[in-house]
Amino acid sequence: MNGRYIFIISGRADQKSLKTLESALAAVPADVRTHFEFRYTEYPGHAGDIAREVSEKFGSRVTVVSCGGDGTINEVCNSLAFTNTPLICLPFGTGNDLSRTIYGNKMPHLKNSLMTLDSFVPHKIDLIRIDSYDAMGNHLPMWSRYCINIASVGLDTRVQSNAKAMVASKPNSSFVRSTAYIKSAVSGIMKNRSSNFSYKLELSTGETYESESGVNTLISICNGKYYGDGFCPAPNAQLDDGIIDVCAVDDVPFGKALSLLLKYRKGKHEGRQGIHTFRTTSGIITSTDPSYQLQGNYDGEDFFGHRIRFEVFPDAMQMCFPGGKDD
Repeated sequence: MNGRYIFIISGRADQKSLKTLESALAAVPADVRTHFEFRYTEYPGHAGDIAREVSEKFGSRVTVVSCGGDGTINEVCNSLAFTNTPLICLPFGTGNDLSRTIYGNKMPHLKNSLMTLDSFVPHKIDLIRIDSYDAMGNHLPMWSRYCINIASVGLDTRVQSNAKAMVASKPNSSFVRSTAYIKSAVSGIMKNRSSNFSYKLELSTGETYESESGVNTLISICNGKYYGDGFCPAPNAQLDDGIIDVCAVDDVPFGKALSLLLKYRKGKHEGRQGIHTFRTTSGIITSTDPSYQLQGNYDGEDFFGHRIRFEVFPDAMQMCFPGGKDD
């Protein structure tokens, strides 16, 4: 092994994941482990602080390896954006949704990944910039950042927030982790599914599209294909095409919502009544109620704002893919 690898390991990881990592490391020869350095997060935002420190000190001479969920990856990518420090993502969290896009249906075996890190090849990918504003138009920096996978506003954000609460209540239960999102999704569509927002999109063709209604169910802003533990709002999304795939769902009645949920999970929803899909480069989502603050999430982390602007930044960071990536 020739490279040097600095592992950023989420302090929020469950004990089962940590034991899996320990077992995999124990099986790696000592001469390989000498190329590894391990840093464990100790507070919110620590993953980003570590990644920034490493990038500023070593640049392209090291590769950062993120061992955590999509929230950890979000922190890391915000620190590595527009640097020459490459990133490897190993599936280590609850949903591992970005990893589904990177690795496809064959999630890597942890020991094999540790043994073959030198075979991972850096490739430039896009990031989505999310900027949030209050009702007076003031920028909200605490709720503005880059998104590497998917951002969303509406029902899916509320579902994800409830699912995270379920997992937090029983952090060491693999059953709760594996079922929290689908349980929350079914519960969510039985309650108030609508949100007061409109949207305006800049399409990849240069045209502009504006929503017809000020009440919608959700809108997902996609660089990757999956979120919410395997739901697939953007089956054709690519991390490196300079395009944001957007999926918006109308305010639909319960019966239709239940049917669409099943299709949405499998990525079979495109073209269905009530579903709108777009290839975009930027857009604005606006609350249609002055007293209603939108709740959104980027890579599973919650944010808020009255108006939300998003834009694609092509070739914004170096992501490593196993054995390279076909252009």
